[in-house]
Amino acid sequence: MENEKFEGGSNVNNENKEKSTYFIRHSRASYKTYEDVLASENPQAAHDPNNQIENDLPEAGIELAKEKAEQFFDNLDPQKDVLFFASSKEMRAFETAKIYQKIAKEKGFVILDTHSKKGKDAKEGMAREMADENIRSLNNLSLNIPNTLVGSVFNPESYLGEINWDKVDQETKEKWEQARKIINSDDKGSWGANFFHYSEEIKKIFPDIGSSKDFHERKFKNILELVSFGQKKIEEDNSDKNMKIVAFGHEDYLGVALNDYFGDHEIGNCEAITIETNGDGFNFSKV
Repeated sequence: MENEKFEGGSNVNNENKEKSTYFIRHSRASYKTYEDVLASENPQAAHDPNNQIENDLPEAGIELAKEKAEQFFDNLDPQKDVLFFASSKEMRAFETAKIYQKIAKEKGFVILDTHSKKGKDAKEGMAREMADENIRSLNNLSLNIPNTLVGSVFNPESYLGEINWDKVDQETKEKWEQARKIINSDDKGSWGANFFHYSEEIKKIFPDIGSSKDFHERKFKNILELVSFGQKKIEEDNSDKNMKIVAFGHEDYLGVALNDYFGDHEIGNCEAITIETNGDGFNFSKV
């Protein structure tokens, strides 16, 4: 795991402070960057966070984020709580975070500085833009998709856009079609649901894609480590306010954990869960 830290608060001991980290899935999105790559001269390109199409949230996604942000911050108190924003480097998560932060400011919340003291946070591209918006970019919240074409296998049929098959070798095309037969045998209706249910089978065809269980091991446990670090920072903060960490990410690495804790692997757009440390473990709840 990269050595990524929550920095930006002042430091002291206060065991009585609330120690909450909120994870919020991004709002409804158009996934324009993925569509562009699939139709390009290299449909199998890895996702590049520094080369994304902006305005990935359609009007419905913007309105949903505004509505959910209003509801979310109505449950917090600007007189008692200060906020630390973090996000995946995917455009849809970052744009959702910006909407939430704008509404938080309008409600009078103090937003903590998220810049790294060592200046590692951002020098160019997406990370630079996120730093300018005072939202910490975290690889542990990001997807880091190695092959856009293979990732598209889990899309519902209605979400499959144009793919430039002329630039895909025959072996990969045949494997992709084999994988699609698995999805189409009982399409669950969303990328996340298909990934949760079929990724173990698809992994046998495309070993590098990883499964829902792999994502749980690689990503979710790293998120918990970040939660632990952040909540230690909260305990050390010397102000009389509670620091609330508000992080924006994706459903991909949450399926196994959500199913374990709530009996349901799905998390809707702008749905929030609270993660709190509890001795050597964690408590999860839906907001």
